[in-house]
Amino acid sequence: MPLYVDDEFIRARFTNMEVVYGLRFIKVVASAGAVTPAIAQKLIRCYLRPLASTEGRAVFDKEKKASWDSIYFLYGALGFCAEHDKKLQQIASAVKLVHSHTKQPPRDLEFVPIEVNIFIQHCGYLHLSVEDIRYPQNHRHIDPLRFCELCWRQPLPGRKLCGYHAPSDPMLPGSDTRKAAARYKEGVRQKELLEDVINHILTREVIRFHDSQFQDQMLFPEHDVASWLAERRPAVWRELGHAQHALTDENAVQLILSILHDPEGLSYKATSLYRIVNAHIQAHPVLIWPMLLRAEGWHQSRELIGKKLGGKRPGAGRPQQEEK
Repeated sequence: MPLYVDDEFIRARFTNMEVVYGLRFIKVVASAGAVTPAIAQKLIRCYLRPLASTEGRAVFDKEKKASWDSIYFLYGALGFCAEHDKKLQQIASAVKLVHSHTKQPPRDLEFVPIEVNIFIQHCGYLHLSVEDIRYPQNHRHIDPLRFCELCWRQPLPGRKLCGYHAPSDPMLPGSDTRKAAARYKEGVRQKELLEDVINHILTREVIRFHDSQFQDQMLFPEHDVASWLAERRPAVWRELGHAQHALTDENAVQLILSILHDPEGLSYKATSLYRIVNAHIQAHPVLIWPMLLRAEGWHQSRELIGKKLGGKRPGAGRPQQEEK
């Protein structure tokens, strides 16, 4: 699995010759055998890191666990701090090239949800090192920032869907007695609207954060959680129902997870996964932000669908027939 790109493409794509030579060296070394994430990370650090500014090198040095995800996040982090550094912009693009073109066809670059990228970027603004706390210490293969494609829940082990949306899973959460296939089909129909709502919320909050000169409480707060939820995540706040009255700053994360991320009804393996994720988020509350955003988008999109279907709007339902 070498670097599947020819020298002409590299020369046409990159104007900085140091970056061009760095990629050519990576290509030569990579041709010797399979390129694992650890090898790709080593090559990037060896041939691209020395080209970066002091600020850029600091970004490289934050990367620890080798994975294709972490290499993609490195690209995003470099791009984030390279606004006025054209050379660092090219280095970031080179990292992206190594990530994508060590596989044929190229590795998909869109697999990381936008809310996870935004979350990591804004933690960077606030000097919070997400990668240091992201993975449970004794379960480094479990990622609390990984989500079902159709909602906010943790996907089942080795799958892309959660127990609620997996079409072959027998889970019947709460009062939802529909068959698994029906829940899956509904989730697929809702997916586009879910993504639109998430993007809308993100756009509004990112603008607000930057307009406030990074002072706005965009991420999950330590204090006055109830007010933050009511303002920033109103659909999730409504979903808490009577539990709103029991919510305090101290128990907020535990209470929210007990409602949004309850493993009841799942298999033993999946239940263990959910409990590990929940315990880790309780230990690091800032990590709940992407889950809350996806849950808010899901509940808001469900409300929008309900309004489109009619419900109690004037004129809804079958027209009455005139008596003859």
